[in-house]
Amino acid sequence: METRASFITTMQETQHLTPEKGQSPANGNREQFDSDEGSSIEDADFNWDEFLEETGASAAPHTSFKHVEISLQSSFQPGMKLEVANKSNPDTYWVATIITTCGQLLLLRYCGYGDDRRADFWCDVMTADLHPVGWCTQNNKVLMPPDGRLEQTIDYAGVTLA
Repeated sequence: METRASFITTMQETQHLTPEKGQSPANGNREQFDSDEGSSIEDADFNWDEFLEETGASAAPHTSFKHVEISLQSSFQPGMKLEVANKSNPDTYWVATIITTCGQLLLLRYCGYGDDRRADFWCDVMTADLHPVGWCTQNNKVLMPPDGRLEQTIDYAGVTLA
């Protein structure tokens, strides 16, 4: 009984800490809860170096963020070629060039598109059907250009293994 009474007393004491109904932003009184107060476009230009200097603080060492470093490491490099499953026909593959990498994400361009970036696509190395060039031949898989390239002449010399 005494525990229940102390619980009720504690609840009554903490009630004054919660805002009254009339002070809620949902009820139209935004004076106490205006989250935009004090914000400005300058906040978007936050500079960590200046902040650290002004506060006398120091940055955390990069060794504190090994999980980030590991996630950004990749053996894939721009310019490498891979055999990638066709989006329009997943039973077939085509050669793609790595344009850029971002952690486990690759920006790829199918061979035959030259400098045309309109068909570039991102894929996740953990989930995409990616293979080294020559894999299709070794595994009796079909190499077929994507739908948009079927009618165009493609230089296959850059596609084969040297």
